[in-house]
Amino acid sequence: MTRFSRYLFAIAAGFLILLAASLMGFAAYQVGAAFVTLPKVLASGDFGYTIIDSIGYVVIAIAIIDVAKHLIEEEVMGRHDAASSFRENFPKFISIISIAIFLEGLVLVFKTTQDDIKLLIYPVLLLLVGVAMTVGLAIFQRFGAPRAETASRRAAE
Repeated sequence: MTRFSRYLFAIAAGFLILLAASLMGFAAYQVGAAFVTLPKVLASGDFGYTIIDSIGYVVIAIAIIDVAKHLIEEEVMGRHDAASSFRENFPKFISIISIAIFLEGLVLVFKTTQDDIKLLIYPVLLLLVGVAMTVGLAIFQRFGAPRAETASRRAAE
């Protein structure tokens, strides 16, 4: 059963990497299409939004690749130091997702202020979710460390 589950995790990780590469390819396509039709895109004012959307896709792809890397290291290759691995990978993953949320919220703020200012509450709520995730991550990092690590840090200071 262990070998079978390793194969399944390897297939899942490979599929995640393929999806992440597709997202990055789509981001490159969007930027390329914006440059091909640059006068039209500049006239409509969508160039910045296209670039920021593409950055968001790449950031999400990085998060997906990080999850795939974690699957390969932990489940396929069998490197099981789950506690320290989780403490290392979880903050990176949440940081990447927070960045994507902040980017999307920023884009939506600018789009909403141009279209209908009454709908500004939704992008602001999205930005508040990003802030809450960042504060939650800070709390996790402050109180999530084991007592041994905290004691060794205090001794070093």
